[in-house]
Amino acid sequence: MGHPLTMPRQTVKRHILCLLLASFLPGISLPATLPKGDSHMQALYDQHPWSLMYYYGVTVNNPLIQVLTFNHLNRWPEHIQSIEMAKTLNEDNFLRKLVSPLVGVVQLAFNLTVRNGSDQHTIYEFDPYLIFRWANLPWNKILTTSFALAEGLSYDSSIPAIEKRENDNTKRLLNYLMFEATFALPPYPRLQLVARAHHRSGAYGLYHAGNTGSNDIGLGIRYLFDS
Repeated sequence: MGHPLTMPRQTVKRHILCLLLASFLPGISLPATLPKGDSHMQALYDQHPWSLMYYYGVTVNNPLIQVLTFNHLNRWPEHIQSIEMAKTLNEDNFLRKLVSPLVGVVQLAFNLTVRNGSDQHTIYEFDPYLIFRWANLPWNKILTTSFALAEGLSYDSSIPAIEKRENDNTKRLLNYLMFEATFALPPYPRLQLVARAHHRSGAYGLYHAGNTGSNDIGLGIRYLFDS
């Protein structure tokens, strides 16, 4: 290290800034278990395989394709609140090996959803599903991001009003489909903002149900943690 008088001005400024930060911000530290490299964020889900999420969504009176493209969305007088618990499958899991390298992360999830609407009583919904997630994205150093879709089952304690429209062959057990994107600050990738579309339908007759599909869009907050 050179004498201070011979050091470049920018180097001196950096040293002074570091000393100030060390003096005034002793309690702030960055996570010590960040995956290395912006394209290897899927390792985050292996290091912290459990997650808990709270989600709030509003029901919209639109087909799924319009929901995913935000095309003239119309609000239905209902909203949902969900609590989700998820577990990342081990890298040696058969299903994860089967879809690798096309899909980097596979998770087993369950959520409890409460539906409240102006023209119906409170409905309780139970959704077990598999999440397929892509997390290795080139801009993760700027904004840590992941994209995911999920497929599973959805059981409601009674039929939501939006699913009863012009249908008499309605069923409580339907197909569950989910699309989401997550965003986090690079120093804190375990705390995520979640944007999600929550979908129930008869899956084109697979469940022999006449229900009109129901769609909800909203935001949530998720935290990844160890077992």
